[in-house]
Order: sequence, then C-alpha cells, then structure tokens
Amino acid sequence: MAVDPREVPTPASVSDESPAGLKGFFAGARSIATGLGITGRIAFGKPITIRYPTERSVLSPRWRGALRLRGVLGKDEVKLVRTVAPEYNRALQELYEADRLPPCVGNCPANVDARGQNYLIADDRVAEAYELVRDRNILPGVLGRICHHPCETACRRNFYDEALAIRPLHRFASEEYRKVRAERVSPLPRTQNKSVAIVGAGPSGLAAAYDLLKYGYRVVMYEGEDKPGGALYKGIPTYRLPRDVLEEEVGDIIGLGLQLHTGQHVGRDVELSALISENDAVLLSVGLQESRFVPVPGVDAEGVVGALEFLRAVNFTGEGGVEGKRVLVIGGGNVAVDVARSALRVGASSVALACLESDQEMPCHPWEIAEAVDEGVVPMCSLGPEEVLVEDGHVVGMRMRSCLSVFDENGRFAPKYGDETTDLPVDVIVFAVGQGSKVTDLVSGTEVALSERGQLVVDRTTFTTSVEGVFACGEVVTGPGSAIGAIATGHEAATSIHRYLQGASLTEDRAARPAPAYPNYPPVDLEGIESNRLRAVIEMVSPDERVKDFRPIEAGLTRDGAMDEAMRCLRCQSEVCVGCTFCARTCPDYAIQVERVDEPGARCVTRYDLDLSKCCFCGLCAEQCPTNALMHTGQYEMSFFERDLTHFDKGEMLRSADGTRATGRDGIAPPACPSATRREEP
Repeated sequence: MAVDPREVPTPASVSDESPAGLKGFFAGARSIATGLGITGRIAFGKPITIRYPTERSVLSPRWRGALRLRGVLGKDEVKLVRTVAPEYNRALQELYEADRLPPCVGNCPANVDARGQNYLIADDRVAEAYELVRDRNILPGVLGRICHHPCETACRRNFYDEALAIRPLHRFASEEYRKVRAERVSPLPRTQNKSVAIVGAGPSGLAAAYDLLKYGYRVVMYEGEDKPGGALYKGIPTYRLPRDVLEEEVGDIIGLGLQLHTGQHVGRDVELSALISENDAVLLSVGLQESRFVPVPGVDAEGVVGALEFLRAVNFTGEGGVEGKRVLVIGGGNVAVDVARSALRVGASSVALACLESDQEMPCHPWEIAEAVDEGVVPMCSLGPEEVLVEDGHVVGMRMRSCLSVFDENGRFAPKYGDETTDLPVDVIVFAVGQGSKVTDLVSGTEVALSERGQLVVDRTTFTTSVEGVFACGEVVTGPGSAIGAIATGHEAATSIHRYLQGASLTEDRAARPAPAYPNYPPVDLEGIESNRLRAVIEMVSPDERVKDFRPIEAGLTRDGAMDEAMRCLRCQSEVCVGCTFCARTCPDYAIQVERVDEPGARCVTRYDLDLSKCCFCGLCAEQCPTNALMHTGQYEMSFFERDLTHFDKGEMLRSADGTRATGRDGIAPPACPSATRREEP
C-alpha cells in the first residue's frame, strides 16, 4: 500500500478505563483534586468578564485605538537639549532612556543639539541657534566648514530622501551671528576663587576653557604658536578653513574672560612645575606635534618630509618646496588628502597618493578623495612603501610593494604583502601615516608619568594623570581623530576639573554619555521626489579654478536656502507634529490629511484630519512618525451617531488620551496658529 508522505504515523492509546486496584484509586483522587483546584481558583479569582460600561478593560499600549497627537508645531515648542555642562550627559541619558534622543544628537561625539539648531533657524532665531550649538561645539563656524558631520550620517531623512545639511547650517548660523557678535559677547563673571591653567590652545583646550569660564573660574591658557587654534591653525589648509573665521570664534572665547598667552612653550619658556604650583588645576591639551614615518631604507634622504611639517610650511609661508616637482603622498587618511591637494596648489607638477587600503577601504572621507581626484590627484591603492630610492642623498623614487590585505580576521592591523613591486619616479615623498605626541620636555621636572613609548599616562574616563590636579584631554589622550571628538574630551575634562575643585568625587553619580548605534541607510532613489524635499545644493568652485590658489572652495547657504533647509528637519523624537506628511503618505486608506505654513518665524501645522470611517487601524502611520507625536490610544469606544463625528480635526487629535472613548469633532476646539508676524530676536 502506498504511503502518503504528508502523513506521519503516531502511536496513540485512548481508554476510558482507570487502572485497577489501589493505583486506580489514587489516580481518580488526583484527578478530582485537580478539578476542584481549578474550580476554586476561578471561583475566588477576578472574573474574566467585566461589567461594561461601569468596568473598562485595561489595554496594552500597543492597542491600536483612535489615534491622537501629543503636540503640533505652532502650539508646542520643540524642547532644546540645553543644560549646564556637568549635567549634560545625564540629560542625554534621560532622553535616550525615554526614546527622546534624536539620532543627529546621539551620533555626534559632542552631542550638539542639531535638532534644536534647525528648529531655531527655521523659526528665524538664528543667533539663538548659534549660541545653542556653541555650548557643545565651541567653534560652529569652524566646524561648519571642516566637520565630518556624523550627525548627518544618522539623520533619519536618509531613510526618506537625503540627509539634512546640518554642517552647512552651522556655517550659516555663524555668518549671521557676525552681525550681532559685538552686542552678545561679554566677559563672564568670576564666581570661583580658583584658577586653572591650560597648556595648548587647540579645540579640546578651548572647549574646556569655555566650560570653566562659564563655571566662574579664572582660566589662563598657554600656546606655543603665535596664534591659537592648534591643529586647526597649523594643519588645516585655508581653502577649507579661512583663518579669519578661526580667529573670530577663538576671539569670542577670549572675550568671555580667557587669559591667553601665545608664543609661550610650556617646558621651554614656562615650566610645567611652576604652573602646577601657581594654579589650582592644570590641563594638558597639547595635541599631536610630530609626524610618523614608516621605517624603510632611505627614509632619511633629502626630499622625505612629514605631513605636519609640510602643511605647516604651506600654511605659514605659502610654499612647500615642491614647485615643479613630482610628489608622492604615503597614506590614505584625511591628512594625506590635505597634503596632496595642498601640494597641487603650491606648484607640484604631479601628485600621487599611495595607501595600503583598497579604494573601498580608504580611511579618508569619500567626498574628500573625490574632490582631490577632480583636482588632479592620482590615487594608487593597495600599495605599501618598500624602499626610498636615493641618488646622491636625494630622493629619486619610491619602491612600492603590492598589499593583499590590511587587517587580519580579527580586524587588527596586520598588512600582508604580495611579491609584486613597482618603482615610482618622484622628487618629494610626504609621509602622512599618523602623528605622535612630543611631551618629554613638557613634563620634565614634574612627576607626571609617561609610558614606555613616551606617551602621557591618562585615565580616559576621568582624564586624570598620575599627578593630582593635573588633567589631560584631546588627541594627546585619544590619538588622531576629529576636531569634534577632541572638543568632546574637552567638555569631559572640564567636568572632572570642576568636580575636583569642588571637592567632589570624579566618578560617583557621574553620568556617562549614551552611545547608541544607528542604522546605515542605503541610498534612496531620488527620481520622482519633489524638489522641496531634496537637500540644499552647496555650490563649489570648479576643480580647474580652485586648484590654482587657497581661496575657499565651498560657498555657504543663502538666507532663503538655509531657511528652506532648516524646515526640512523632521524634529525627530520631539513628540511635536511638524507636518512632514509621512503619515499621510504611508496610510493605505488615504485617511489622513496634513497641511502646514512654512513662513519663517510663524511655522504652523494648520490642518491635521483623520477620517476614522476610512481608517483600518493598521498603525503604520504611528510607526512611521519620526517625531513620535502620533500615538495609539486605548480609546476603543467609537459608536458615533453622526458620520461627521468620525472626522477628527486638529483639535480633536490633540485631545487627552485618558479614558476609552473618542468623541469626534464635538470634542475640543482647534487651537489657532500664531500670527504671521516674525518673532523678535531675543
């Protein structure tokens, strides 16, 4: 007989007979006891049914009852992430735990309130937006030109179309702030009878100084160069960062009461031991001062230079000693790209950039290498330096060996090379493979400990050194990184110093900044998307023109362009409806209609209609809402006697979520929008 493969034979035995004898007696008794126990629990427990309507069912928050809005633009303010620096991390942690931390804020190393900036700019409160940003990113105009903008990487608009132009909006706010700077910058009162000395005027030291001045301390800063800024002053080419922008924003911090001494090398002109004895705390923020080289044969030949030294010469003298010469840059990071692009601008006949990584693995930012290639830089990937070719003590070429892989299976740096070599004829070789600290002379005569490699020994949580009252921050602690990352360490170091000077524990009850992970959004097909939904286009000078000199290559946003761009912000996690219409676009039943007014200073959601006669309660709209303003309720009672009452307007959508009944349009009068008059700048 054929066996059906869908049927699986299972042995079973069913009988109404109880076991015989004593065993059967106990089996029957056990069955009776089990039944009585179930009956007792039901009899004395809470009834399964309820007496409606005097008793109401308690529903899960996921129940998809009639929808409501928590708030709307024009009636409710988008809350700013603004608090004193020592408690900023705690405020962030609370927002994160309540699912109120927007991705742009959470993904920024310094947790700049980009959402608040965008809201204030769109509301025509630009100076207030600049000052909000400056509380965390102390140089908005500078970072508005050079930041690698991780905030934009996490921007939720990436899911729908294109990320918001947060970095260019920093620049716009700084340019507008110039008009009112004189009347808004003044010395802060000194409320603490204690003094802090800071060594190094780079971004991390300036961030710490900014916070300490706001706490009321006397802050004295020592900088070895003739002007402040650290790597921003010495290493960033002027085509990316005009020097007047840097000087102006550092000048604002000086205007708050910072006592700055330039041309003073601590360890040479001023002894660190003297600063320790004369001040209540000392902060070392000296950055990384020297280039690293790959120890290959011929590396000491004339014509081999380090990246930092090359960029310093270019920035300070306008020359790099490469005019009419063939230049090879070793390295694949952003500093290497800056070197290559600068070499073209000071007259190099050709510039190649060689790195171990493949073109998909290069550590530099994709837009940086793309701009460099447009200008004429030739990338040569998967090649490592083997030997500098030398004749009569001068560089004549570089022998490169093919690189098969850069990292091992555990992700550790462990290059593997092939047998193939290539000789490149070059006149100048610039190594841009990393930077190192140079602090031996700095700490001479003190008990500040150094590691075997000559680096500062620092606790990376509290930023303390081996000497009480001496702290450190910035890249001298973290190694090479970004300017905004260095600024973040400055804030943390300032908090430690403040706690130390107040006699408090550096760790007890101290909140750590949350470190959420955000998705990497795939590119969106922009075909067919309305033009007003797309990101603002930042104009750039053509490659043929910009490679001729060091003039800025990127234009800023116009006022109208900045307002339009700021209005693209979704105000994520704010619990305020901004009229983005993504709920209406998502609704499969076309049950939602949303309209808003976009006039700067008078933005308002004018209409939010929900037709419950069409709604299938699928909940897709609430799940799509980027601000978490649209929410489910437990209001499942919807017995309407008139069809019009199933049409919820904006007023009804803003009703309370209490109770189980939604009444429809006879509920709450809709709030009016504010007048179209622009709000005065505070």
